[in-house]
Amino acid sequence: MLWVLDSRWNVHVRTGITEEMPVGTAWEHVPGLQACQLALSTRTVWARCPNGDLARRYGVTDKNPAGDYWKKIPGSVSCFTVTASDELWAVGPPGYLLQRLTKTFSHSHDAQKSSQAAMPHPEDLEDEWEVI
Repeated sequence: MLWVLDSRWNVHVRTGITEEMPVGTAWEHVPGLQACQLALSTRTVWARCPNGDLARRYGVTDKNPAGDYWKKIPGSVSCFTVTASDELWAVGPPGYLLQRLTKTFSHSHDAQKSSQAAMPHPEDLEDEWEVI
């Protein structure tokens, strides 16, 4: 994945990247928000907006490098980073170190089926911040 920001805070992604064409074929504008910082994990793109809002890009795949939509998450930060395993860390006001937490809840109507209950997709989980 290759994502960039231009001088007007527009977000772009490089498309057509393959083993045969490692430089890709074109830049595609990714609409929906303006950003002043991007961070990429192995599977997710995060953006910080000029006002400090954070957003995650959903639907990013090899076949859909631009993804489908942005979803803002609660909070305002001055800077952030993400690990390869998609752990989000940020500095919030007034200088607190924050880590994004993801809670997983499962529900089953039948106790026998509880061990076979499907886990929710990670993108469908609710997020919150913990002050470290």
